[in-house]
Amino acid sequence: MEKKIKSRNEADTLNTAKKFVAEFTGGEVVALSGELGAGKTIFCKGLAQGLGYKKVITSPTFVLMKVYHPDHPVIKNFVHVDCYRVDSSDDLSGIGLGDYLKRNDTVVAIEWAEKVKDLLSQARKVYKVKIKSGKGDLERTIEIS
Repeated sequence: MEKKIKSRNEADTLNTAKKFVAEFTGGEVVALSGELGAGKTIFCKGLAQGLGYKKVITSPTFVLMKVYHPDHPVIKNFVHVDCYRVDSSDDLSGIGLGDYLKRNDTVVAIEWAEKVKDLLSQARKVYKVKIKSGKGDLERTIEIS
């Protein structure tokens, strides 16, 4: 599946993520890339909402990983990882990410995933999401493969 979606604003980015995650059954990893401020965290917020998480999620930039428990019939964990401050996957070895990558009741979203490519091989299904800035301040192109 390869898609290219134009987003006019944050609401479009959020809704794109909600629609994207609607068919997930667990065990998926969303590997996000894009420049600083491109909208990776907004996309993750949409993923969480699409899975039924009702509260607002925040970026785990300083804690590296946060686990949320959405109201979903099959998916019990939404794991949000931010690798902006990470040099390699070795930096994540002590936080248990590897365990979540192997769970069928979990969806993992990894911002700056290019920094930990080797971890992605542990996942059942990996979707790559690249977010690029558009012409206007809020316009984005979201490429999903």
